[in-house]
Amino acid sequence: MKKIKNIKLSRMSIISSAAKAAVEGFTSSQDPAKRKDIYMELLAILLAFVVSLVILGFVGQLLWNNVVMDLFTFAKPARSVWQIIGLMIFISLIRP
Repeated sequence: MKKIKNIKLSRMSIISSAAKAAVEGFTSSQDPAKRKDIYMELLAILLAFVVSLVILGFVGQLLWNNVVMDLFTFAKPARSVWQIIGLMIFISLIRP
């Protein structure tokens, strides 16, 4: 349980650092090199998020169609990656 809280805190710290970087990038106009670094960090975080979402979607669809379908007779196959991403969002909303 403690490990899960640490993982959630690390995700929140990544999100908060991205938000701080965005705010600092828009407000500080002192050092152009620092501003460029802030934007690059924000871009890297967003790119990593999108790539991980795509990978999790495809792996989730593969696991759903090959494992869950064999284990449970009432499960239907996932037609697209978007269904798996929607399922991940739904589970994260109902899970405390």
